[in-house]
Amino acid sequence: MRFITERELRDQFASGAPDQYQVPADCRLTPAARQYLMDLRLYRHEASPRRASSLPAGSRKPEHMTSLNAREMVCKAHPRIVLRGKLDTLESEILVLEAGCDPQWRGQLRDALQLVRAVLAAEVKEAPLPAWTLDGMTAEEVHRCSHHPEEFGFPGHILPAPEHGLFAAQLNRLRALTREAELAAVQAFWDGQKVAHEDCVLALNRLSSYFYVLQLRAAHR
Repeated sequence: MRFITERELRDQFASGAPDQYQVPADCRLTPAARQYLMDLRLYRHEASPRRASSLPAGSRKPEHMTSLNAREMVCKAHPRIVLRGKLDTLESEILVLEAGCDPQWRGQLRDALQLVRAVLAAEVKEAPLPAWTLDGMTAEEVHRCSHHPEEFGFPGHILPAPEHGLFAAQLNRLRALTREAELAAVQAFWDGQKVAHEDCVLALNRLSSYFYVLQLRAAHR
């Protein structure tokens, strides 16, 4: 299965956009290519060959297939389905830690949980990610604190260590799982030219930094 990129379409339409466009049956569109066709009013859900992956009436869904959206079925190895699995794992790990932690940390972890759910919702709905903060910090503030902790009252950077305690180690685990989710997001949204849904990639990057900031707090409490 070959993916058609936005750049390929732009090159193909260099002399002018056609009245109609039919995606080859053995191809799929990258998110950016689909948006480009939608902007040109050349992408129609009902005519898209991506519906070819939908099942005939009366057929049972193969176990290796799942719904990408309301219009199409894909293999569970599809990059966006892999990303959803990573986000699901991350959400479950945050819930476990929030349920067992000291109450003073629950609000900070709840912010993280809400952001993960927002990223998942934005990916599934193919919609922009709403504005967010983490413990009152913007994306830029989280980035600044994680890179220059001394400006925020911390002695400096730390490496994970047993003497920091179990809670700090669990926060470090969440940081690592978030990094895995971020890499999965890049793979899911990269079309060979640029990253679609850059807002979700940025949010996951900052969320991993946020867990490092919480780790700093836990280590120095």
